[in-house]
Amino acid sequence: MTDDILRLVSAALGVPVTDPQPLAGSDRSVVLRAHVPGSTVVVKKYPDGTSSSFLREVAGLTALDHTPELLAVDRDRGLVVMSDLGAGPTLADLLLGDDSASAWDGALSWVEALGDALGRSRAGTPAFAAALGELAADEPSAAARVGVRRLLADVLGLPADPAVGAELDAIATLDHRDPATDVVSPTDTCPDNAIRTPDGWRFLDLEGATVHHVAYDAAYAAMPFSTCWCVFDPPPGFTDRLLGRFTTALAPHLPDVVREPGWTLAVDRACAAWILAMTGWLIDGADEDRPRVGPPGVPSPSYRQLLTTRWRWGAVRLHTSLPGVAGLLGAAAAWADEEWGESAAPVGPYRAFARDE
Repeated sequence: MTDDILRLVSAALGVPVTDPQPLAGSDRSVVLRAHVPGSTVVVKKYPDGTSSSFLREVAGLTALDHTPELLAVDRDRGLVVMSDLGAGPTLADLLLGDDSASAWDGALSWVEALGDALGRSRAGTPAFAAALGELAADEPSAAARVGVRRLLADVLGLPADPAVGAELDAIATLDHRDPATDVVSPTDTCPDNAIRTPDGWRFLDLEGATVHHVAYDAAYAAMPFSTCWCVFDPPPGFTDRLLGRFTTALAPHLPDVVREPGWTLAVDRACAAWILAMTGWLIDGADEDRPRVGPPGVPSPSYRQLLTTRWRWGAVRLHTSLPGVAGLLGAAAAWADEEWGESAAPVGPYRAFARDE
C-alpha cells in the first residue's frame, strides 16, 4: 500500500517522493512523512474522497490559518498532501513535561493563536460550507441531550427535569447557524493536536473541522480542553488567563460576540454542552472502569476520573448561569463519589505544574 501511496503523491506533486515513515494516525487514514527534493511532506491517505473525515480535512486546511499548507489533493483517491511542520513539541508535551514556565507560556500563546485563527476563518465560512456540500454540521447540543438522558435514566434513576430541559433548549441556540457568531473550527483543538513551530502554533488533524458558534472553542480554554484526554487539574488562574487571552485575540474579528454579559453566558452554555456530550460518549467506558482515556505511554485520567472531574467542575461553574444543569452534575458527582469511590479520585495537577503546588 505504501508504494501505491508514494506513486499517487509523486503524480500529485510532479516530483519523486521517497523514504516514507509512518506517523501516528487513526483507523480512518494512513499518515506518512515522506521526502521530496529538498524537503519533506506529510501525506494522509483516506479510503476515498467521499468520507466525512476527508472532506472536513480538506475544507479545514483551505479555510483556516495556523494550519499546515495544503500542497495537493486527489479527491478521487482520498489523498491529502500538506507541508511538514517538523517535530516541535505539542501543547500536551509541554503540559506533561517538567518546565512550568514553558507550559504557561506555551498554553497562552497556543490559545492566542487559536482565537486569531478562528476569527480570521469567518471570511472562509461560505467556501468551507460549499466544500462540505450536504454534509450535516455537528450539533453538540444534540449530544448533550443524549448525555442528560443517560445521566437521568442509567445513572441517577431520575425522571426528566423540566428545568434542565429548558436549559438544554437554551444551550441548543448555540447551534442555530448565524454568520455573526459562527467560525470554521478544527473542533478537536486538543493539546496533542497543536504543534509549536518556529512560526508559532499550528493546528493539526482537521478531520472533524466544522462551522459552529465560537463559544464552543472558547470552552476549550475555560474548562480546559473540552473533549480531550489531556485533562488534569490546572493551576490557579490558568483557565481565567487562557479564556482572557482567547477573547482578546478573537475580539478584533468578532467584537459584538465577545461583549458581556452575552459572551460569558455563551461560554457557559458551550461548556455545559461539552460536559454533557462527553457524559454520553464516556459513560459506558466509565461503567466498565476503563483505566485510561489517553494513548499508551503518557499520563492520562481514567474514564471515571475524567467524567467525575467534569461533573464536579460544572456543578460549581454553572450554578448561576445554568442551575438545573449544575444541580444535575452535582448529583452525578456525589453519586460517583459513593459508587465509584477511589476510582473516581481527583486527577491531580498537570505534571508541569506539580512542583508549583
